[in-house]
Amino acid sequence: MGKTALILGGGAPNATLMSGALEAFAEAGVHFDVISTAGAGALIGLLYLAPGGGKSPAEALRSTMEMGIADAIYEHFPVNYKVFQKPGAIADAYRTLAAMNPFAKQLEEQYGDTAMGKLFGDWMKLMFAGACPTDLGPKSLGLCASVPFLEATVDFDALRASPTGFYVNAYNITRRRMQSFAKQDITPDHCRAALAYPFLYPPHPAYDPESKAECLYYEGAAHDCLNYKALVDNEPAVTRIVVFDVLGADELMRAPRDLYDAWLLSIIVPTVEIAKDDTKIFEAVYNKNPKREMFKVPFNIPEAHLPNALDWSRSNLETLYRIGKASAQAYLAGEGAPLLAP
Repeated sequence: MGKTALILGGGAPNATLMSGALEAFAEAGVHFDVISTAGAGALIGLLYLAPGGGKSPAEALRSTMEMGIADAIYEHFPVNYKVFQKPGAIADAYRTLAAMNPFAKQLEEQYGDTAMGKLFGDWMKLMFAGACPTDLGPKSLGLCASVPFLEATVDFDALRASPTGFYVNAYNITRRRMQSFAKQDITPDHCRAALAYPFLYPPHPAYDPESKAECLYYEGAAHDCLNYKALVDNEPAVTRIVVFDVLGADELMRAPRDLYDAWLLSIIVPTVEIAKDDTKIFEAVYNKNPKREMFKVPFNIPEAHLPNALDWSRSNLETLYRIGKASAQAYLAGEGAPLLAP
């Protein structure tokens, strides 16, 4: 039997949908020989394949719900200060010193599992984030620091040692072309390059193994939301492809609630169309000879929840995780049953 591949695309606010679905696939015993990623899907794939901090893959996937902001805070300050942190050398030094300070660390982490405990923990994180200095200004190239928590959450040595193939794409600004990096070439810089969404993050430098020089990159999902190309170019033995249909849903496109929501939709709406077109192009052009079997996993988000589906609130991320897991379980019990065959 040929290889089974998993495609994880962009869309950071919906990352817990992918996390929940991956946990369901893991619990069902589905094995992926190759994982090809773009944008936020890269982080989810890395948490699944090479979690850091001594966590198991299941623990790392569930920890994505902790990216959410307590609802009592998010209602008044709808910004994810955990994920999107202030940029600059001064901010980096501040975060380093805060991480080394045992008192600061205790204040930030002493919250437990109760609702009030989590609210306290998120409030402390907000206080530290608000006090963080920054050199952000009109000449800055991006609003946020380039994923400062990456090394604490991903074990890159474990990634390279994994028997599973892994790819992440990025757009090479220097050479003006899309590029996929294989696991043996992937460093934290390549991941930051793959997540450097324009305006949110500055272009990120990383070593290009093809030109053997350092190049500047933007997020690959801004150009190619579903990284089929890595499979076409490098994995001829793949005969089954599992795609999580996160950003292929027209229902995610709606009228905004406010100015911040409008800005978020300005990122998501074009990405939805890119994701849809990527699959159409792959099926029409690249999936003919040899023919690969496609398994498109839908996510059944209730219509009443759609207006909140892009929120960074803790309740939304927890809800999406449950929806992702339940949707994957239902899919494996129906159309996806062939994936359970040995």
